[in-house]
Amino acid sequence: MRQSVRQPKFWRYSTVGLEFVLTFILCLGLGYWLDRRFQTIPGFMLLGAGTGFAAGLYRLVRQGKELSRIGDKSRREDDSSGQSSPPGDGCGKTDSNDS
Repeated sequence: MRQSVRQPKFWRYSTVGLEFVLTFILCLGLGYWLDRRFQTIPGFMLLGAGTGFAAGLYRLVRQGKELSRIGDKSRREDDSSGQSSPPGDGCGKTDSNDS
């Protein structure tokens, strides 16, 4: 039953890189097509590559923030459901004053 819960998360993570690459290639291809049409090689292709990279990076950062927010929310729900966690920040450090 747990696997059906994990599968959508897997697909979210797997599509992030794919969306970046497809956005870049789509804008690059559009720039190439415009260059061929208006005989301005490599002007529009470079513009398309830059635009595709920027748009893909923007989308990548937005999805990363969203996935981080979802992960934080699920961790808070796990903490409130009664699961105990060791003291500290989760990095192996504790709040002891052993200086």
